[in-house]
Amino acid sequence: MNIRELAKHIGAVHLEFARGDEEITCATGVEDGIPGAVTFIGNPLYERYLSSTRASAVILNEYMKVPYGLGEGPAVLRVSNAYEGFARALELFSPRRERPPRGIHPSAVVDPTAHIHPDAHIGTHVFIGARARIGANTVVGHAAYIGPDTHIGEDCEIHPNATIYDRMKIGNRVVIGAGSVIGFDGFGYVPMGDGSYRKIPQIGIVVLEDDVEIGANTTIDRATVAETRIHRGVKLDNLIQIAHNVELGEHTAMAAQSGISGSTKLGKRNIVGGQAGFTGHIQTADGVIVGAQSGVSKSVTKQGLYMGSPARNSREMLKLEGAMRSLPDLIERVKKLEEQLAAKAEP
Repeated sequence: MNIRELAKHIGAVHLEFARGDEEITCATGVEDGIPGAVTFIGNPLYERYLSSTRASAVILNEYMKVPYGLGEGPAVLRVSNAYEGFARALELFSPRRERPPRGIHPSAVVDPTAHIHPDAHIGTHVFIGARARIGANTVVGHAAYIGPDTHIGEDCEIHPNATIYDRMKIGNRVVIGAGSVIGFDGFGYVPMGDGSYRKIPQIGIVVLEDDVEIGANTTIDRATVAETRIHRGVKLDNLIQIAHNVELGEHTAMAAQSGISGSTKLGKRNIVGGQAGFTGHIQTADGVIVGAQSGVSKSVTKQGLYMGSPARNSREMLKLEGAMRSLPDLIERVKKLEEQLAAKAEP
């Protein structure tokens, strides 16, 4: 592909340091750049590779400075968002995945009362329970389980070994990764006087709205009596736990190994780093960012970046970390002062 064609496809606002006839044949990371490749830098930590990468073109944010002149480095494609620009470039070089043929594999077990759209694909050893409904162009991978009375919309992808329990409601264009479980019982027990626990029946459902994507081995528990709701556009990584009665606002994104306790509600466009955790029965505002390994123990009422455990506003947390780093020196100074005072006090 000619670099000018690439620039047009990704919506570049400027094309700099280019001859105009460079051929772009692949996409790579900036450290692994080779002639003919397009790469990108969206994080300032990688700016040092600008002068050394062998890629023929690099996608940059509009404001990023370039430490070389004409003929000294790769061509530069300026965009408003380097991550989005590179995503558009990857679309051109990603191998096409063949959609499986429509129909039901002979090894699948489908209840006669289930409704399967004729354009859907049901793979090997799939189980589909009574009165389930599968929409058009939905692909269900091998050994998946879909329970009774579950509704799955159009253009969905249910990957191998996923489990969707009874009465779940899945919207359109939803992706559920391999091994994920939608709608198992929430963690609800009553402590008894003898030290044992009595199970609280979990009779609610899970609702996944349109354009939700769920990674592999992620679990979303059914509600106790109402619904656990994942609003449209939410993106969940692998190995995430969403407890009963949780609500995730539109276009929220969560990284791997994060978890949310019961009845917590996240606002719209929240971003949650890996291994972050939320206690139950709290809420967050729209536009909240929670750093990796942070612990959110109370409601967050203002948008912004929160870090640490317990999670605090990033400015406050950085001040505390700075103070903690100075503690060893401060303790040593106090010891010396105490020794000096003790020496002066001796007769």
